[in-house]
Amino acid sequence: MFGGSSFVLLGLGGRELGPALSAPLSVAWTTVNAFGLGLFLPIEQEVSRLMAARRAAGLPAPRLQHVARYLLGTLTLVVLVVATTSGWIADTLFGGQREIVWITAGALAAVAIEYFVRGTLAGFGLYIRYGMQLLVDGIARIVLAVAVFAGPWQSAAAYGVALVLAPLIATALTLSVAAITWLHTSPTPAHSGTIAPLVLTSVTSQLLANSGPLAIAALATAAQQADAGRFVAAVTVGRIPLFLFAAIQAVFLPTLSGLVARSDVEGFRRVFKRAWLATLLLGAVGTAGVASLGGWVMRTIYGPGFEIALIDLTLIAVSGALFMLAQALAQALLSQRADTLVFFAWTIGLVVTVAALLLPLALTTTVAVALCVGAAASGSVLGLAHLRTVAGWEHGLSERNA
Repeated sequence: MFGGSSFVLLGLGGRELGPALSAPLSVAWTTVNAFGLGLFLPIEQEVSRLMAARRAAGLPAPRLQHVARYLLGTLTLVVLVVATTSGWIADTLFGGQREIVWITAGALAAVAIEYFVRGTLAGFGLYIRYGMQLLVDGIARIVLAVAVFAGPWQSAAAYGVALVLAPLIATALTLSVAAITWLHTSPTPAHSGTIAPLVLTSVTSQLLANSGPLAIAALATAAQQADAGRFVAAVTVGRIPLFLFAAIQAVFLPTLSGLVARSDVEGFRRVFKRAWLATLLLGAVGTAGVASLGGWVMRTIYGPGFEIALIDLTLIAVSGALFMLAQALAQALLSQRADTLVFFAWTIGLVVTVAALLLPLALTTTVAVALCVGAAASGSVLGLAHLRTVAGWEHGLSERNA
């Protein structure tokens, strides 16, 4: 529902406003997703892993002052940037519409709050409520988009309001009073005093995940703009399995963090193997589904003019599967606070992706191949780091118990 709501929002906006007038809405949606994940997903990850580790060890709640400082500092920076450069941003990205620049900033603030609350839900083991937040967010987006479509407003800004209200509604309806109360009950200093390494890992991973649209936009000539548009549409369809992976990711990090806190190596290995195999199965089924039905989905959502070669669409799906496997490995390392190793692995993937763009292939195929090899490179580094980290952890426990 959450993933499908984006298609409804963008689809209704595109059908009512047309390609040119709906472009600012697409840019706002892309900005909120890219920067929202890059800047604020670390809040969910930090809060959930600290809460889960403390609860597993029977310790008091963690003091999250470093998270609060980062949240407030980042939002203050967003407001300052928009306040001082809204005209330039509007003219460069949003067709001169300043109101949607501020709507995008508001959406980023709403997403930041939503990620914090989502982290408390995962860290407190409230996974049903976590799923409900995603469901409510998706339903709210759809309802708001349909209301705008049926109403008299007819503007990208009107549709953009859904990006602000949906996460706020979802947050308000799924907030756990028990989790928030526990956090305020005799909190003690957290394990980490800074969230910076986690932010770096998140930003680099999102750069790698979104490198396809960025690369195609940078490399396409004037004559290739249509190919670039079709490729971006193919990425949204080819990466549909990533929405389903969010369900695995939500449970994975806090669960592993709890096992690390209890020094349960065997339990850690067992949970990781089960989740990684589930991710592998999801990637394989998702790739097969995109290869067989992706073309039809593209034509249905975007129209008959959106055709792309089967090999390109399949490679995009494969890159998504490889990225999910790499993400699973990254979560395992983050649960052991190996944030710097994860950042290094994502950086290697970005470098390999850029290098692969020099391949002498058709533009769309070159970018699709680059996405695959970049994700594979990061996954390989993360895999080696995971094996060495777990082996070192196990050896340290053996020496301690000897």
